[in-house]
Amino acid sequence: MVKRWLSSSTRLSVMLMVPVSLVVSGCVSAVQVAQTTVPRTASAQVETLLPSEAEAFASAGLDPAQLRCLARQRWSTTLRSDAKFTASQVLDEIGRHGVQIPDDKRELVRRQLIDTLFWRMVLTQIIDDDLHNFGATRLGNLTDGAGKPLLLLRTAFTARPAATDSCVYSLVATAKVRHIVNLYSGPMPTGDLEASERQVIQAAGGSYYSARDDPHGNWREDLRQGEGGQARQTAMAAVAEVIKTQILRPNGAAPKGSVVIHCGGGMHRTGMIFGVFERCINKTPWPEVQAGYQRHVGYRSPSERGGFEEQNLKFIEEFDCSLVPSP
Repeated sequence: MVKRWLSSSTRLSVMLMVPVSLVVSGCVSAVQVAQTTVPRTASAQVETLLPSEAEAFASAGLDPAQLRCLARQRWSTTLRSDAKFTASQVLDEIGRHGVQIPDDKRELVRRQLIDTLFWRMVLTQIIDDDLHNFGATRLGNLTDGAGKPLLLLRTAFTARPAATDSCVYSLVATAKVRHIVNLYSGPMPTGDLEASERQVIQAAGGSYYSARDDPHGNWREDLRQGEGGQARQTAMAAVAEVIKTQILRPNGAAPKGSVVIHCGGGMHRTGMIFGVFERCINKTPWPEVQAGYQRHVGYRSPSERGGFEEQNLKFIEEFDCSLVPSP
């Protein structure tokens, strides 16, 4: 670990990705650091609901304007290169302060710095730019006590879940969400956000699922790293389990209200499960499923693809719908 070789002030500098002199002066916070390095020019931004999403809200008697959630999202192509550049600057800076990292550890430290900075920048962009990536569809044929359709909503991580003017709070208070499905299990520092989400939904009598607590919660990473049909079948089984036990029957019973799912940016894990749900449960025509996937990854054209991943769309298209029988 980096801390074996660095003083306390330098360790703090490394964690925050800024020069030691700035950390020692006490004038820079982790969030400020990420804000100064996140590029503000990015491509593939879409900020409107699809017609099918607007129809879903209308069917449930909900006006999206009453919610504090935004449809926009953005895909940046520069964060990784910026992280590499800044990591090199950090290593140079701590070297000038007389801290020596053994040659056989330097590359490991460099990679750790890049990853730490990259994921902090990603999260800061999602949170500070309000990239909620909001959308919705019907929750199968399930309805509330008044006979109005329940919704399956989707977002990214959003800021200040416990604040009364936040996206999460409005989903619970206005959209009557009673179960949150957090699909994220990656390296972004989201612990505080997750704890706050859990507190908000439980205070309303709802429940919370976290992929971090699920032994099969890393299904997307396993799918990307695996080879052959076995990895694919395992991922399909994991996705089917989430749909059956967390969306259609959370806690082994019919939903108490609408359900929201999210991952980090609301694009990949969320997009795959949402697409499978649309195709297999709602029987949505494939062109609409495809349009929904593309919209939420910021796809605008073949030359401006946003976060589009062909294998994700193929997974949705080829998913075995017999694994998730309709309720």
